Amino acid sequence: MRLFNSLQLAYRYLFFTILFLCALLAMRWAWLEWLPIDKSFRASDGVVDLRGVDLASTPFTLDGEWEWYPHRLLTGGQAAEAGQAQRIQVPGNWKSAMSSNEGNAYGYGTYRLRILVDPLEQPIALWIKNIQASSEVEINGAVLGGAGKVAASAGEYKPYNSSYRLSYSEKGSTEIELLIRSSNYDSPFSGGIMRSVRFGSERAVNSIYYYSLCFQLMIVVIMFLHALYIGIVYFYKRNDSLLLVTGLVFFLVGIAVFSGHDKTMLLWLPLNYTWLTKIRISVLLWQNICILLFYRMFAGYSPRSRGLRIYLVSIAILTAVVLVAPVSIANSVTDTQIFLAAYLISYIWIGWSAVVMFIRRQEDRDSRLLLLTCVCILFNLAWSIADSFSETMHVYYPLDLAVAVIFFSAYWFLRYLRNTDKISDLYEKLQISDKMKDRFLASTSHELRTPLHGIMNITGSIYAREKHKLEETSLREMELVGTVSRRMSRLLDDLLDIARLQEHQVVLRPEPVSVQAIVPGILAMLKHMAEGKPIRLEMRIDDSAPPVWADEKRFVQILYNLLHNALKYTEQGSVRVSLETGEGYAEIQVSDTGAGMDEETKARIFMPYVQGDYGIRDGRGIGLGLSICKQLVELHGSGLQLDSVQGQGSTFRFRLPLADEKAASPPTDEELSEREVAASQQAIAVIRYPEEKEYGTIGDSSLHLLSDREIRILAVDDEPINLKVLEGILSSEPYILQTVCSGQEALELLESDNWDLLIADVMMPGMSGYELTQRVRERYAVSELPVLLLTARSQPADIYTGFLAGANDYMTKPADAVELRYRIRALILLKQSIQDRLRIEAAYLQAQIHPHFLFNTLNSLMALSEIDTERMRALGDAFTSFLRISFDYLNTGETVDLEHELQLVEAYLYIEQERFGEKLKVIREVEPKLRVELPPLSIQPLVENAVKHGLLSRVEGGELRLRIVRSDHGILVEVKDNGIGMDPDRAARLLHSAQKEKVGGVGLANTHHRLTRLYGKGLSIDSRLCEGTTVSFVVPEK
Repeated sequence: MRLFNSLQLAYRYLFFTILFLCALLAMRWAWLEWLPIDKSFRASDGVVDLRGVDLASTPFTLDGEWEWYPHRLLTGGQAAEAGQAQRIQVPGNWKSAMSSNEGNAYGYGTYRLRILVDPLEQPIALWIKNIQASSEVEINGAVLGGAGKVAASAGEYKPYNSSYRLSYSEKGSTEIELLIRSSNYDSPFSGGIMRSVRFGSERAVNSIYYYSLCFQLMIVVIMFLHALYIGIVYFYKRNDSLLLVTGLVFFLVGIAVFSGHDKTMLLWLPLNYTWLTKIRISVLLWQNICILLFYRMFAGYSPRSRGLRIYLVSIAILTAVVLVAPVSIANSVTDTQIFLAAYLISYIWIGWSAVVMFIRRQEDRDSRLLLLTCVCILFNLAWSIADSFSETMHVYYPLDLAVAVIFFSAYWFLRYLRNTDKISDLYEKLQISDKMKDRFLASTSHELRTPLHGIMNITGSIYAREKHKLEETSLREMELVGTVSRRMSRLLDDLLDIARLQEHQVVLRPEPVSVQAIVPGILAMLKHMAEGKPIRLEMRIDDSAPPVWADEKRFVQILYNLLHNALKYTEQGSVRVSLETGEGYAEIQVSDTGAGMDEETKARIFMPYVQGDYGIRDGRGIGLGLSICKQLVELHGSGLQLDSVQGQGSTFRFRLPLADEKAASPPTDEELSEREVAASQQAIAVIRYPEEKEYGTIGDSSLHLLSDREIRILAVDDEPINLKVLEGILSSEPYILQTVCSGQEALELLESDNWDLLIADVMMPGMSGYELTQRVRERYAVSELPVLLLTARSQPADIYTGFLAGANDYMTKPADAVELRYRIRALILLKQSIQDRLRIEAAYLQAQIHPHFLFNTLNSLMALSEIDTERMRALGDAFTSFLRISFDYLNTGETVDLEHELQLVEAYLYIEQERFGEKLKVIREVEPKLRVELPPLSIQPLVENAVKHGLLSRVEGGELRLRIVRSDHGILVEVKDNGIGMDPDRAARLLHSAQKEKVGGVGLANTHHRLTRLYGKGLSIDSRLCEGTTVSFVVPEK
């Protein structure tokens, strides 16, 4: 039964297809009736008699037997005297009539036809379509025109085979002598008049000529417009190969029409004969290939089938030959039937693919329209093949292609409408599923937070406790677990935020917010994302910019997400935050030079769980950041706008209202005093002092640990009230507190004086607390100047960023006053204990005099006791002085007088000179009356190192120069020797070595570290192998 139904359906479709073919034939017949050409008059013996015929009624063809003068280019007078002429059929190939021994169609000749007419009363015209390959027309001795240049040699002639129209208007003429001179040296197998010559009154000929041109242009415009809009769609959907093939079909068909029939392409483009021929052959081959691919895709065939690939390679080779070889080879391809064979293979293949497509897609009722489209295309191709052998359509026939385009467009419109209905149904179902999904994600996020934080804490504890025991691979894996856990925590936070936003549970608490104070902190938090990339982080916000009216927490979240997104999608260039003010509003812009977005991505980028292609490949995030930003901005009464160009970057912008004038303007003196009075109350309410009876007071048990000198603390905050609160908290402590309102001021004070602790706010305009800490760490180590960061931001990312910047401690506001005091005291005690350890280490190392030094000195004393008692006594005094000063350094303070340090140096040098005599030469250049204090044991280790490791390593000894003079930057201390020297790498290692030097002296690293801590710059070493070493440092003058 099923087979019977299938056969019945197949017969039905076959019947309708035959009926449709009959309709196409009927339209062609109607076309011929509407624009007829009279072919009933034929020339005989070079004469055609049109006397008594109305030339204005319809054009005629001048087919028949013409006179033919091969290898002669005659004019009217010459033709009459030329004698007996040969006869040739027009239209036709002159190859057999050329009488050439070479067997080709190369050569030249003259066609002659006498047309007998009634006395002319109106102009007549000729329409010449195809003369291979150049022609010139003469009527009654007057040359009217032609195509190309006719010549007797290939070097002089110029081919140009185009369709053209000529007029003749001499009244009263009863005989028209028509001469057509032609030459051909580019088509080896065909030449001469290849298509009928139309003749008639000028009006009749012009009518069919312009009809033909207009219909061709109409089809060309239709094809190009379809190719254009399909190309535009393909530009935004490049993964759809069907769109590409369809666009190529329309484009190539348009070119085929443009370059064929009447060769209208020559009217618009400056093409020569060669390229017109090559373009037409190539286009005809590839238009069929694209049509074949189109129907094979619909039929479900594999685009990589072996047969198709062989055929494509063959056509590609044939096309390459046509394009690269001379035009004579291209003409040979068409004349030797190679072209026809390739054309017919694709023709049959297209029909078969269309039938298979229709059978496989019977359930798709609209596929019948594609089948009818194929019928129109095949019918048009078949008629084109027939027309190439026997000209039937003198005026271009556009209806086959027009009907095909109509059916094709109808298919896509119907498909669009059905898809629209389907999408509407799916959208309703999707809305229901989306609400269920949001509820599920919100509840799941709540349930996952607790175990996830447990994982993070346990992992962190194991890492801290076992990191010295674990292998390097295990450590990396533990770090990876922590990184993934923190990323998952952020994702859960985003899921909760998006759920709260959709349930309208987010409530804003707007207040005046200083944008220039917040942005530097956020940039510092995200700076790690730019590491290893050539990216500049820029902030273009004036320090005088007024505050905006926003919820600070949500505003920070918006900027953080936008900047995070910009850094994520930017590989090089810049990420910039800027602010522009208008009337009552501020516009904040976040721009980058990253990947950018196409229109499709921009249209959906603010939807939840949506990422661009770049983000999907990155594999990070779930596409909630921008959706949250958009909704938070809308809660502030604004909108988030996006400008993006793919490959150039993106810019996000939104507007926020300015805070009112009272909040935006700086406080007056009276208001400031009122706020200062309230600072103490704020210290109680905000800083939260604990009750003394519960925790007890901060006793003085640790005060005795502090050094006797003044303890100096530098505090930085852009809000004066916060500084006043801090002054109140530390008023009872033995500290000298200096406050400034910007990071730049803090850096200037750090350069001019010594400080024991830096307290900085994070969110400050111009320079954030993170950036200030990084700048401080460029000069001071963590132990040399502790940094305590205070901020209202308490997210883990903020705290991590603070510690990565180099902070020693981090406290969030509101802070507990007692806790703050203890933290400050602990940091100061830590610094002082490290300083004391360095001084004790220096004195201890100096006190551990090397046994060889003692033994050698005592031997020298014993030897001198028998030789020179005066020298023995002087050496003994120097040795005693050296021992006394060395042992006294155990109780020395942070600095000593230069004179005191030089006494130790002189004692040491005297001993060594007595021991080594002329091998050790010392030159002293010490400026008199220098009063300066410097760290103890800062010169003697340099001298000892130069003597022992520089000079005495040479057999002949050497010279040591000690230079202490005043310079532009302070007191210069320089120790120079001409010893063995060292390479720069070893010199650098000496200054930064963590190991103690050999017992018997203070190490260079220790000296360098103490000098750096006091003066910001340590030792400078300039050394060259076999030339010597210069070690110097500068002591600033106060």
